[in-house]
Amino acid sequence: MPKVILVNPANSTMGYSFITPRWLFVIAQATPRGELGEPVLVDETIARLDPDLIQPGDIVGIGINTGNCLSGYRTLATAKRRGATVIMGGVHPTIFPEEPIEMGADAVITGNGDVIWPKVIQDALDGKLQRRYNGGRVPGEAMLKARWDLLNTSRYLFPSVQTVAGCPENCSFCSVWVTDGRSPRRRLNDKIIEEVNELYGLGYRCLLFADDNFNPATLGRIARETSPAKRKELEQVREERLKFFDEYDRSVPRDMFGLTQMTSEVVTDEEYLTAMYKKMRVRGALIGIESFSEAGLKSAGKQWNPVGQRMVDTIHNIQEHGIWVLGSIICGLESDTVQTIRTMRKFAVDSGAVVAQFCFYAPYPGTKDFYEMVSDLKHQDKQGYVPKHKTRLKVDRFWLQPLKPVEIIDHAQITREQLLAENEKCWNTYYSFRSTLGRIRRGEVRRWPLAGKVAYLFGCKAFRKIYGGQGVSADSVKAKKGGFFARWSIRVMIGIYSHYFDRRKAAAMNGCAAPEPSL
Repeated sequence: MPKVILVNPANSTMGYSFITPRWLFVIAQATPRGELGEPVLVDETIARLDPDLIQPGDIVGIGINTGNCLSGYRTLATAKRRGATVIMGGVHPTIFPEEPIEMGADAVITGNGDVIWPKVIQDALDGKLQRRYNGGRVPGEAMLKARWDLLNTSRYLFPSVQTVAGCPENCSFCSVWVTDGRSPRRRLNDKIIEEVNELYGLGYRCLLFADDNFNPATLGRIARETSPAKRKELEQVREERLKFFDEYDRSVPRDMFGLTQMTSEVVTDEEYLTAMYKKMRVRGALIGIESFSEAGLKSAGKQWNPVGQRMVDTIHNIQEHGIWVLGSIICGLESDTVQTIRTMRKFAVDSGAVVAQFCFYAPYPGTKDFYEMVSDLKHQDKQGYVPKHKTRLKVDRFWLQPLKPVEIIDHAQITREQLLAENEKCWNTYYSFRSTLGRIRRGEVRRWPLAGKVAYLFGCKAFRKIYGGQGVSADSVKAKKGGFFARWSIRVMIGIYSHYFDRRKAAAMNGCAAPEPSL
């Protein structure tokens, strides 16, 4: 009987990972049990796929995004040579469903695979496999929990749990609202809680809420909505989210903490922000700052974000509520110059965000910028054509070449060398010993216990080493950055965090609440 093998391709392998690839364990849950046996999971950030694992007739599912396309197609070629039936899915095939077929895949799934995957498996077994399956946008109540019983807990720092899908925004550099929609789809409360408690039983004391926008309907977002119907929808989402926070608070152990991704607009809703900290026990969040300038935010389609010092104050506000910020900043937006990046660097340091990342701008497929730049590229020689962007895309289908983000575009105002140099200065300045020590003495980290401060020192070194130049949203670290120091730092950080959260657990069991940051 054939077996099912699910592969999460990666550009490099480190043996450890900060975050679990949630899709891998969700599709494992959707895989029919019985004669097929248990699905075999391969996460190439942890270990490379062994070709000998694949036998003729096996069904291999590969999930890819644009960042790991080349690795995914390499895995596809390997599986086909071994005689397997290969099915590809993920964000990239959802945008370009024909491309994996051109590369040799037997079938493609667009959208979510939670519901459609069992049919795809059965069709493959019956010899009736179709070229394309539309998984669509699965309703929140149909979203599956992950197969955490298949997880190697020693290899991941944070497991991931999704509570809501979709995002009501339409940032020009982001594809989430295109692929996942602008109407938030909420998972069932009891399914989320069941999953979190299972992870608690596996020994985790901190998890990632893998939502693209954890606060899709705060008061500020509702206030700027122009559509009455949409405003009513968002008001209902907010009400249901707050009810969920209450239920979660009653049902999940107090020493289970969370990290997530949200917008700065959370500060417009004191009730929501406080509930995130007190009831969901969220202690850290990635926030898309993108730019500190008005021109930069306009370029990103994110004019509702605070500008300059107001963003600095917003970050201080969130961290004063006990939630540390991972500030995500883009270097190379179309409005950027060398001087604006230098100014941004100063604002970033002044913000005191516990962690910051400085990503290179790149117009990825599915985004508004990408389609406009592709149009500019195709019509650049047409007489009378007015390009939508001064920054130009160098080549179509750039993801099929081993290019770095700075090699994808010709920036209108910055040379490649200038952009590389200024980006490196951002990372080096933010994670210098002086800046790191300053955040420990004066920022949110000053309220952490000693174990947390030590972990923070190691974490900053590891974060800079591993993610410098790309950030945590990148598919995976570059091979040259996966050296001994990075692996060692991760091991130390995991050990210290485990010790810290075990202390919190022991305190809770003994009826003694460990010190919490004051609001």
